[in-house]
Amino acid sequence: MDGVFFMAIGERLKQEREQKKMSLEEVQKATKIQVRYLKAIEEEKFEVMPGSFYVRAFIKEYATVLGLNPDELMEEYRNDLPFDQNEEQVQLSRVNTSKNTTSTKTPVVFSFMPTVIVVLLIIGIVVLVWLFKQGFFSGDDSNTNPVDNNNSAGESVVMNPSQDENGDGEGQEEAPADDEGNEEEEETAEEEEQEPSTEISLDNYENNQATYQLTTNEEQVELTIQSSNQNWLQVEDAEGGNSFYADVLTEGTSPFELDISDLNELYLRFGEPQNITIEINGQEIQLPDDIQASQIQEAWISIEKE
Repeated sequence: MDGVFFMAIGERLKQEREQKKMSLEEVQKATKIQVRYLKAIEEEKFEVMPGSFYVRAFIKEYATVLGLNPDELMEEYRNDLPFDQNEEQVQLSRVNTSKNTTSTKTPVVFSFMPTVIVVLLIIGIVVLVWLFKQGFFSGDDSNTNPVDNNNSAGESVVMNPSQDENGDGEGQEEAPADDEGNEEEEETAEEEEQEPSTEISLDNYENNQATYQLTTNEEQVELTIQSSNQNWLQVEDAEGGNSFYADVLTEGTSPFELDISDLNELYLRFGEPQNITIEINGQEIQLPDDIQASQIQEAWISIEKE
């Protein structure tokens, strides 16, 4: 079309931003995209970006903040944007990309097995001690029987008081053994109740935004994030707004580790979810099955300590 001026996508976004009298800092606050990347988009210096996936993802978010239709804009400038043919634009099924990890939760019946075994051992020890004190494993019975057979009934009666006295003494010694066994059972039960535990559950997922509930009785809460390729990652205190990480996480710079014991709510923002693994105290956060591999994801994790 002769005479028609075709505006590049970067210049168009810049023009829209200036018409709305928005600064790059205001766009950064709304999109969480760093100013240097916003400038790169406006100047079309796409080589500065972490990858072609992030070029398209950041442009979509930029356009949305400016009130433009991101899908129509991407279609209009499709031939002008970098695109890696190897990138998949399909829904990511977390079932197939969970890296064959098995659930770390132990069935309830097995969690009680240590307690049952300890209790049975204690009962067995108490029974053995009682049998030893009764002379069950000694030769006393063989010596006593001839006496009972060779002596009169009166002599047998004389033997019984001495046996009763021994029995009484043994009975007094058994009580501490039983008490000791009860104390050991109580200590074992307390240790079982205090066994470290961290559980994470997905409460809701909609529009690429997920909310999780984390409950733990552990004093220290450790966040670990691993990337198998490269991921744009942001980690913030959802309440205080403090930023702990805002950069590209690669396989070489992984893992990113952070002590979040003092936080009540954690905010995460990341791309390419098929390449990222997020764990808290060794428990992997299971991303939704219908998560979009081509979309920037956000997650809020509420932390509750028991």
